[in-house]
Amino acid sequence: MIGDLLSGEAPAELTGDVCVVGSGPAGVTLALELAKKGRQVILLESGGEQYEEDSQALYEGRITGHQNIDVAASRLRQFGGTSGHWTGMCAPLDPVDFTPRPDMPDHGWPIGRADLDPFYARAQPYLDLGPYRYDFDYWRPNAPGPALPLDPTKVFTTVYQQSPPTRFALKYMETVRAEPKISCWLHANLVDIALNAAGSAVERIEARALDGHSVSVRANRFVIACGGVENARILLNCRKQRPEGLGNENGLVGRYYTDHMTIETTLVALDDEIDATLYDEQHTIGDTVLNFGLKIAPDEIVARGLNNNAAFLIPQFDDETFNDEFRNYGWIAFSEMVKAFAHGRVPERFGERYCEVVDDLGRVTTGAYRHVMRKVKPRSRPVAFKLRQDAEQSPNPDSRVTLIDEVDPLGFQRVALDWRVTDEDLLRLRRTHQFIGEQLGAAGLGRMRLGISDPPDHDIAFSGYHHMGTTRMHADPKRGVVDADCRLHSVANLHMAGSSVFTTAGCANPTLTITALAIRLADHLAATLA
Repeated sequence: MIGDLLSGEAPAELTGDVCVVGSGPAGVTLALELAKKGRQVILLESGGEQYEEDSQALYEGRITGHQNIDVAASRLRQFGGTSGHWTGMCAPLDPVDFTPRPDMPDHGWPIGRADLDPFYARAQPYLDLGPYRYDFDYWRPNAPGPALPLDPTKVFTTVYQQSPPTRFALKYMETVRAEPKISCWLHANLVDIALNAAGSAVERIEARALDGHSVSVRANRFVIACGGVENARILLNCRKQRPEGLGNENGLVGRYYTDHMTIETTLVALDDEIDATLYDEQHTIGDTVLNFGLKIAPDEIVARGLNNNAAFLIPQFDDETFNDEFRNYGWIAFSEMVKAFAHGRVPERFGERYCEVVDDLGRVTTGAYRHVMRKVKPRSRPVAFKLRQDAEQSPNPDSRVTLIDEVDPLGFQRVALDWRVTDEDLLRLRRTHQFIGEQLGAAGLGRMRLGISDPPDHDIAFSGYHHMGTTRMHADPKRGVVDADCRLHSVANLHMAGSSVFTTAGCANPTLTITALAIRLADHLAATLA
């Protein structure tokens, strides 16, 4: 069932086996998996069924580090969470992402890729993806063109699958409403986590709506699944019994914030006879939509001291009709508004998106004109390609989420986001591009013009809006906030779900891993509940 705390119809206290806070991909997946196993779930969502300005405003905060990011607009505080505007690219993390590395302090998880493989496979249907196969050899027989003939021990073709993208509100809201094992309450903002007398476990949590209606929740296990920024904010704010915040005995909550650096700059020119059809757009094989890119082999990543990265070839045309440099925030806002009106509804965040369109009207007009012209003009052959990626960052304890003095209407302190983009991260990416260029040249395929300078220009790096790492997983409480089962080291029955537990970011978009970890956590909780 789905109730609303604003209605005043909620009882003073709710009880269940597991209380899950947050209804994004992590929270909904976790709730549905637990319900399948017969567990009674209390699912709390701070927003409503759709976008609401007053709920969204609770996310507002400050940016104190790298400026090409935001702290509020990239998240959605409503049922379905930020799945409401993700782009849908999916791939699992690579084995090298889980492995400690001597050249990179704080790298590595307490679990390995093999530990997640069965859960990745179970996560695929949640995101409307194809088979759990991300190796090019599986797709090769039906691929629309050949892979570039590169030495696969150096550089190989990588595969990403494309979710529609799945909007969890559209796909799962009615399932949750009809599920007798799930009691979901909207407008239920977590405002306190109360520990037992011994301070060893959560006794209850308190939730409140903006109009003052409140509810207490008691459960055997509690899971916070509110995203990479909000998970840390909640733990830091809940400090009535632990002044430093829950799980923050070693000052790690909020630290190691990481994102993917979205960069599109280096230029690749392939020789005229080279067929790059495989790489220059999305392709559908069977029922699966795929993206193909280039990735450096893991042995070379470690040997050369690189960060992990998948580089996608973005075609550049002599005829500007087919170039996409107009695709920025104004164009995205315009596209979302057009889609909403086409479905007969007013766009969410209409005022904000309208302003983004007006502020960038020139590019929006260019994009609209080119889309019309593409319907009547034949597409020419690309003359070159830009490399685009969401590049990995090294773990950095100084990149972090902290509290500021300003409080929201519920009394929680707001956050400052200090995202650090370092010279070393950008230079590692420069060396990655250089190595790819060397392999293209050695194979006689083409040449490259590096787009990252030395010293690097930080302004080329934009956020991928993949908020990760603020309650990181580690076996050692002095190096991580949660253990291998996503449980706070210092609180017996409190778990974190979502990308905040990532120890490293890799180069895969995080939603598939978020979903796989939620399924894994659901199995663990169901098995350990009395």
